[in-house]
Amino acid sequence: QLADILGVSRPTLMKHFKAHGVLHKFTNLSRTELDALVNHFREKKPNSGLRYLIGFLRKHGLRVQKCR
Repeated sequence: QLADILGVSRPTLMKHFKAHGVLHKFTNLSRTELDALVNHFREKKPNSGLRYLIGFLRKHGLRVQKCR
């Protein structure tokens, strides 16, 4: 969508992202490590949802796919 808004092709946009060090890489976490972090979050914030969980992970420098 961003490429369409800017009026450039997706490969061109990705080339510029790469040239400027803007890449969306995910953190390598095992299933066990991710489960431990999620459980820790749920213990501290039992009524918080997915968006708060994602914020918690990002605050700690972690980027994880939503489908995990």
